[in-house]
Amino acid sequence: MANKKLAVLAIGAFALFVLTMAGCATKKQVATVEEQKAQVEKADNRINELQQSNEELNKKLKDTQSALESAQNENSQLKQDVGSLKDQVAALESQKAELEKTAAADKASYNKKARSLNGQIGALKKNIAEKEALIASKDGEISKLQTSEAALKATVDEQSRKMAALNAEKDALSAQMKKTISSKNLLIGILIVLLGLAVILAVVGFLRSRKPASAG
Repeated sequence: MANKKLAVLAIGAFALFVLTMAGCATKKQVATVEEQKAQVEKADNRINELQQSNEELNKKLKDTQSALESAQNENSQLKQDVGSLKDQVAALESQKAELEKTAAADKASYNKKARSLNGQIGALKKNIAEKEALIASKDGEISKLQTSEAALKATVDEQSRKMAALNAEKDALSAQMKKTISSKNLLIGILIVLLGLAVILAVVGFLRSRKPASAG
C-alpha cells in the first residue's frame, strides 16, 4: 500500500516536473521569439527610413539631372550664338577691309560707312564678351551640378546596398523566428504527451491502489 502511494506521488511529482519544464521552456522560447520579432521590426523600420530617404534622394537627383541638362543645352546654344556672332564680326571686318581699299575714291562715304561698321563690330564684340562670360558661368554651374549628381548617385547606391543587407538580415531573422516557433511547438507537444502519460499512469495507479481496499 505504501509503495503504491509512493508510486502515485512519484507520478504526481513527475507531472509537476513536466509542467514546470514546459512553463520554463515556453517562457524562454517566447522571450526568444519576442526578441527576434523586435529585431525584425527594427530592421523593417530602418528599411522604411532608407526607402523614404532614397525617394527624396532620387527626386533631388532627378531635379539635379534636369538642371544639368538644361544648363548644358543653354551652354551649347550660347556657344552656337558666339560662333555666329564671330562669323558676323569677321564678315563686317572683311567689308571694312574692302571699304578701306576704295577709301581714296570717296573719303566722305568711306568715313560714314567705316563709323557704321565700327559701331556694328563693337556691338557684336560686346555681345560676344557677354555671352562668353555667361558660358564661363554656366561651365561653373555645370561642374557643380555634375559633382552633386555624382554625390547623390553614390549616396543612393550606398543606401540601396544597406537596404539589401537589411532585407537579407530580416529574412534570416524571420527564418530563425519560424524555426524557434516550430521548435517551441514541438517541445510543447512532447511535454503534453509526457504529461498525458503521467496523468494516465497516475489514474491507473490510483485505481489500483483502491482495489485492495474495496476487496477488503
